Amino acid sequence: MNNLDNLEKVILMNKLLNIYGELLTNTQKEILSDYYELNLSISEISENRNISRAAVEDALKKGNKKIENFENTLQISYKNKKVLDLLNQLEDESNENKRLQLIDEIRKVIE
Repeated sequence: MNNLDNLEKVILMNKLLNIYGELLTNTQKEILSDYYELNLSISEISENRNISRAAVEDALKKGNKKIENFENTLQISYKNKKVLDLLNQLEDESNENKRLQLIDEIRKVIE
């Protein structure tokens, strides 16, 4: 994974953690927050929490899987992005018929 891919993953996981973090266990939420928001390494998290690296890796793996499953099911982040994209198009659109179509698309996304 190159640096750009890694950065995009961190940004996405931060967004998903903000949306779904409260649905995780406290430990998973804190470890994912340390890893993605504070950019701590697995070793640093392990030392700070006085737990094994394997325990940190397990919490990251399970937390990531839960968050990805929540997004696959609920699609809150996807819908937010879609609505923002449509609103940007709506803002730039001068044709009234196209504006109405965009409004209908927004309604469909949020229903």
